[in-house]
Amino acid sequence: MVAEIETDKASMEMDSQEEGFLAKILVPGGTSDVIVGTPIAILAEEQEDVAKFAQYAAADTGAPESSESRSEGQAASTSSSSGPAPGPKASRVGPAVLRLARQLNVDPTSVSGTGPDGMVVKGDLLGSPPSASPLPSKPAPSTPAPAASDDAAADDHEDVPHTTIRRIIAKGLLDSKLGFPHQYATIDVELDPLLKFRKELKELGVVASVNDFVVKAVAVALRENPNMNSFWDESAGEARRSDSVDIAVAVATDGGLITPVVYGADGKKVAEINEEVKDLAARARANKLKPHEFQGGTFTISNLGMFGIKEFSAIINPYGTQGAIMAVGGGQERTVMEEDGSLGSVTVMTCQVSLDGRAFGGQEVGAFLKTFARKLENPSSLLM
Repeated sequence: MVAEIETDKASMEMDSQEEGFLAKILVPGGTSDVIVGTPIAILAEEQEDVAKFAQYAAADTGAPESSESRSEGQAASTSSSSGPAPGPKASRVGPAVLRLARQLNVDPTSVSGTGPDGMVVKGDLLGSPPSASPLPSKPAPSTPAPAASDDAAADDHEDVPHTTIRRIIAKGLLDSKLGFPHQYATIDVELDPLLKFRKELKELGVVASVNDFVVKAVAVALRENPNMNSFWDESAGEARRSDSVDIAVAVATDGGLITPVVYGADGKKVAEINEEVKDLAARARANKLKPHEFQGGTFTISNLGMFGIKEFSAIINPYGTQGAIMAVGGGQERTVMEEDGSLGSVTVMTCQVSLDGRAFGGQEVGAFLKTFARKLENPSSLLM
């Protein structure tokens, strides 16, 4: 592995296609907003050639300096001037850092920050010389001091820099809610026939989760209701229908949410979907997915049922070719009255679809959900 690259979608490892020795690093680790196509390192075929690149200086790479490089550059450029090097703005020093600075008697405004945008982090204070004069303590309040727990809550927190992926997710969710006229439709699906059918399959050696059947049922329902397999094309000012049924499945990772895609899900067996989803999810959490495996899709499924969530509303993926997302809750036992007047119980799963009102109407989503529920309540039909 040459480097770990964080894109606006995921973090992934970059492997070298050639054998050799690392002779020169052109883009330092931690550099952000590197332009695609920028050389990041030099590989030498022979080890004895590595020394030849010791003094090599790359031309303008078009990549901005990292925060560490900027800090070093500022210190070098100001060392020859008569005035001291400018420190970070007070607004770039968090409360937790200020508290540590008081404990170490270090002036945080005199320390070069290595955090995002020059922010001073706790590591920058460790090893810094103490201030010549004690730092002023917090001013005494003119009113009765609050409880100690309130003061601790204000100071005892850690500034966690936002990753590129989470920044993109946050921006995308905001753009989607502001730009897509979200409409919602909810349906309850009886799960008991599916739960019984899964036990029968397991006895035959076939393993498939409830979510695998949900993926298959959604894919079949989209094939039978093709208008729902569409998205709104802003440039064309019209809805565009997708020919293939490609289901994106939301997977939570340490870096953020990612949606691997099961391509052609309507034509795959439930057991095949099970194996593919498990493989995609495992590689997503290990940052091993290739771009085409998590980009695209015509419909997204987000399932929080395994966390005990009964029902929730999801936000449409603003990127790619999707106009709807299904939020799947967990099975809930409900009391019902049987035909003979006696009381019974059924297991019900609530599914809510968030749809782009520009691309669909109530009739399309109603027909789609009706087909989806019918397929899931008759699971054997999904094996045909």
